[in-house]
Amino acid sequence: MITDGDNAAPFPLEGGRAGDGGGGGSTAARPTRVASGAIERARRLRQEQTVAERILWEALRPLKMNFRRQTPVGRYVADFAHLGSRLIIEVDGPHHELPERQARGAERTAWLKTGGFRVIRFPERQVRNDLNTVIERIVAEAAPPPSPTLPPSRGKGVPRYDVR
Repeated sequence: MITDGDNAAPFPLEGGRAGDGGGGGSTAARPTRVASGAIERARRLRQEQTVAERILWEALRPLKMNFRRQTPVGRYVADFAHLGSRLIIEVDGPHHELPERQARGAERTAWLKTGGFRVIRFPERQVRNDLNTVIERIVAEAAPPPSPTLPPSRGKGVPRYDVR
């Protein structure tokens, strides 16, 4: 994208999208931008799902809660995402228990949290053996927070104060 240094709004022909509006900040402050190659990687990962990811996807789809699978989020591809509640769901296989993978997972989680996402992780074994508990937790995390309770209504025609 070509800018004149003062965070001018990008033009569509210069690599921006119509309606971007510029935003006046660096792209580092917006981790929801998709990195180059992430869409192709996500498409490949959708075709190469693990057994646990396939089981979880088949359980999430009927809920009609708009979950996405293998979706690009910034420079990463999340296993599952509920963008309405900014929730990322990761299914960790046995290779995630290696120290270097744990460090990379912690870095990824920290990066996603800076973008306002919440991340929950499930071991692949738990998805396969205790799917109901996994689904219950995901639904609870993705549910919108309860609205504040309002004071009871006085109703129409009820005087606000006693007139004598």
